[in-house]
Amino acid sequence: MIDFEWYRSFISIYKHRSVSAAAKARILTQPAMSQHLAALEAEIGEPLFIRAPRKMIPTDKGKELYTKIVPLIENLENTTLQMLHSSSGNGRAPVIRIGSPVEYFTIRTLPKIRDLNIRFLSQFGVAGTLLEKLEKDEVDLILTTQKMQQQGIEYQKLEDEVFVAVVPQSYETSAGNDAVEIERWLNKQNWLSYGLELPIIRRYWRDHFKKRPDFQPCHVIPDLRSVLEGIENELGMSILPTYLIEKSLQENRVKVLFPELTTENTIYVAYKVEQKNNPVLVKVLEALKRKN
Repeated sequence: MIDFEWYRSFISIYKHRSVSAAAKARILTQPAMSQHLAALEAEIGEPLFIRAPRKMIPTDKGKELYTKIVPLIENLENTTLQMLHSSSGNGRAPVIRIGSPVEYFTIRTLPKIRDLNIRFLSQFGVAGTLLEKLEKDEVDLILTTQKMQQQGIEYQKLEDEVFVAVVPQSYETSAGNDAVEIERWLNKQNWLSYGLELPIIRRYWRDHFKKRPDFQPCHVIPDLRSVLEGIENELGMSILPTYLIEKSLQENRVKVLFPELTTENTIYVAYKVEQKNNPVLVKVLEALKRKN
């Protein structure tokens, strides 16, 4: 009797053209994937792939099998997911595990997902950590500022964050519009940063002064909301996203200097390609793409 998992492994190998890549995508060992394929080929009685160096080339029988079974399996999986989703009225709403930077999730994401009848298990971290969690199936999707070329991972752009120079209300500058004077003035200030490597500050300097910043931060605070609090308490200045400072600006607790000097950072949502037709995931993606 053919095991359903053999089909899933065959489809993964077909898509990735590699046993090792397919094994990584399915979180299985390479020998396990090879065993699944060998068992399926033995049951069918014909080879499904030609083993070429570093590549698996589908045979005519492999192409025929893929064309026939993919719609059936995808329909079966989607039907199961839809049934789970429709059963949410019994108090068991479907679950989505989401990874994100904490500030973006709190301010930009929560308002978009609050009306969904979905339970969210949230994890926070930096881009590299979140991608590892996605690869290991520890989360279903991630919100990230880094688009990495990774087999089996699909990215969609959500929006561009706009960053500006944010200072306490008491700060004044006479630098005017001259870039040299502006940089000289900025270099003299006390800086608050998300990290020692000055992640977004570095981008701001490169965009407007064509060089790296030549200073060390006075305070390193790995939470942008706390950085904003530090600015409000006159600990120094920083480069922050405009969505984060809206309320503080309205209440005159901070202000923006050099508003014409902005830096953008793209936010992506990423998920495994094999999950792209998951109706619950699709519903979340639609919500994330909505404008607030």
